[in-house]
Amino acid sequence: MSFLRLMTVFLFATILAACAAGPIGGGTLYAAKLEPKLQDRNQYKNLVIANINWGRESRNYIQEHEIVIDNMVAAKLKKAGYNILPQSLFADAWLEATRKWGSPFDDTTGRLNQAWQISVGETLKQLSETTEIDAVVFTSLNETQVYFSPSGSHTTHFLGVTRKPSTRGGEGITADFDWIQAVDAVGLYVKVLDIKDFAELFDGAGGIEVTETLDLKPSTPRWARSKRILDNESYIEEGIELALHPWIPSKRIRK
Repeated sequence: MSFLRLMTVFLFATILAACAAGPIGGGTLYAAKLEPKLQDRNQYKNLVIANINWGRESRNYIQEHEIVIDNMVAAKLKKAGYNILPQSLFADAWLEATRKWGSPFDDTTGRLNQAWQISVGETLKQLSETTEIDAVVFTSLNETQVYFSPSGSHTTHFLGVTRKPSTRGGEGITADFDWIQAVDAVGLYVKVLDIKDFAELFDGAGGIEVTETLDLKPSTPRWARSKRILDNESYIEEGIELALHPWIPSKRIRK
């Protein structure tokens, strides 16, 4: 089997596995997967954080926050004893691959195409031959839809976190408000691949925040995009900690 065909089969299977992963038990903690050898700093010392998502791109309003999240992830990994190499190493190799194979997204549907799979494979292959990188870390800020409880404190739970609704305008929420509505939230997804054999070493996720607020100004309150997104550092820290667990063990999660 040719290298490109092998990479296509592997990456497609990995994407399907990522989509299938989900909450465990009755809670919402992500069912993370870890190859213990990733925790061996002698074997996996040098890491690079990719400048692309694993899979689809983040929504436009989220993309401007990606570099901040990447820097916070890098700081946490450095503190854990890893060496984080410049992101430009991955970015340059990715650019070269996409110039060769074309846009990784279908112009009509915006979905990933075969060029994405091939470009990722070629990028990792080039990095394995020209750098000291041991593994690539993909961080993705992806939306999910959540529901607030219709009773009590009206909380929602997703990807291991609990959040309350925010509001703007008006004087309060009426008793007959319909809480059973899907609301956008964002979480951090982390995937780590071995640079040489492209094996998945880690797959994790953590919730960050609800990105919609309840607008009370209209006669009928409605959910609308929050004006301030991803500016709560404690929420971001919590999401990163959950997304890296158990690779980097979190004190928030009891064994």
